[in-house]
Amino acid sequence: MKPVLTFGIALLVLGVPLAAVAQAPPAAGGDLELQRKQRRSVVLPKPSPEQAREDANRAVSDYSGTPSPGNVVRDTSPVRPSSRPDLDRSVRDGIQSQRLNDALHNRR
Repeated sequence: MKPVLTFGIALLVLGVPLAAVAQAPPAAGGDLELQRKQRRSVVLPKPSPEQAREDANRAVSDYSGTPSPGNVVRDTSPVRPSSRPDLDRSVRDGIQSQRLNDALHNRR
């Protein structure tokens, strides 16, 4: 039992300083040193006024040439809404006469 106790004390005496050294901050001149390189920003040249005007005109013409999203959806939708009946004179006269008859019957 005495050799085991001696070995435990020796391990404790040697282990505590090693653990403290392992937790110490690294030295400034260590092998692992991070370096941040400054990158130069890229600055594009300013476009000429003529080129800017051309680009704006091209964008306007492209935008005006595209159909509205509602038209695109309506044209490409597989489900078509029922078309409106042709409202010629006889149809309008029939609707008016029905409403007049309904109004007269509701008065009585």
